[in-house]
Amino acid sequence: MMLHNEMLEKPDWVSPPGDTIVSILEEREMSVEQFAKNIGRTAKVAQGIIDGSCTIDVDLARNLAWTLGATENFWMAREYDYRASVARPEEVSVASLSELLHKLPVDDMQKFGWIQNSRSKEEQISDCMAFFGVSTLAQWQGRYDDAFQNASFRKSNAFKSCRIATTAWLRRGEIETQHDHVNDWSPKTLRAQIPHFRRLTCFKSPGLFLPRLKELLADAGVKFAVVRSPKGCSASGAVRVLPNGSPHIQLSFRYLSDDQFWFSLFHEVGHLLLHYESMPILEGENGAEEESEKEANLFAANTIVPIEFQEEMMSLRPEKKAILNFSKKIGIAPGLIVGQLQHQGRIKYSQMQHLKRRYRWES
Repeated sequence: MMLHNEMLEKPDWVSPPGDTIVSILEEREMSVEQFAKNIGRTAKVAQGIIDGSCTIDVDLARNLAWTLGATENFWMAREYDYRASVARPEEVSVASLSELLHKLPVDDMQKFGWIQNSRSKEEQISDCMAFFGVSTLAQWQGRYDDAFQNASFRKSNAFKSCRIATTAWLRRGEIETQHDHVNDWSPKTLRAQIPHFRRLTCFKSPGLFLPRLKELLADAGVKFAVVRSPKGCSASGAVRVLPNGSPHIQLSFRYLSDDQFWFSLFHEVGHLLLHYESMPILEGENGAEEESEKEANLFAANTIVPIEFQEEMMSLRPEKKAILNFSKKIGIAPGLIVGQLQHQGRIKYSQMQHLKRRYRWES
């Protein structure tokens, strides 16, 4: 299929891509409902594409090219230029591939083995495009927008967030799980796995508990990755639904301690069980999302120490023996009890730190 030349040569970039789509639909006497069916989306999403409230990502651009004509790059460029034209200056991520290269954590991406140790600017740009699985800036922008609209982040206030660095971190999680087989998504199975997750906290070595954790999550239909965060990425955890429909949990192991790792995991599991239908969720964007963060935090805390044991935990003497006995009683690692006691203000953050397990990345 081909678009008329006048539709391609001088489009009004300030208008949404939907204006072009409407013109084509009118010419072909195609209804919005039929258009939605042809691109594999609901009528509500199709209407959102037309009015500009829904963004066009790489997959959708491919479907538009197949259904309406032109190329995938045309639709991605149409989307990118429209978003750039209506965004406030501080919202425009990058204006060129050189700027993208400057903002990406290239040094860490090379250090971690995500891309080649290329020296020239041209080679680095090529390596980064290959890493993201795109060939143009417009395609990258589509992936960038999609990533942040389909992820829920637990962000550290101690670090300045760099959104572009976080896209690299998210992309690495996709790469590491792209060949993983998981069952169909089952919230019932995920909830049933929680006692098994709790028992895994007692394993000392990540080499022992991470493979088993990945298996348990896969049984529930969830992909899982632990990815070291590059410079500028402040996310300690993210949960999203991938284009193929699989939920995806990603952790950064930022603080390299067992209490932070397991709390982040239970937090993201909480999002899947409590907020799956309301995704995407971005922390702090509005009151409802802040409430969802509180709910996920409460879910994590109650998973670590079930409600029926919380009063007993709060009455514990701040002594090693008392904490070890209590952790054994409820079947959880003592470091997680220490983390909860610190968070509740029962003990100082400097106390009982030796009961937490510490980890380090292998170079």
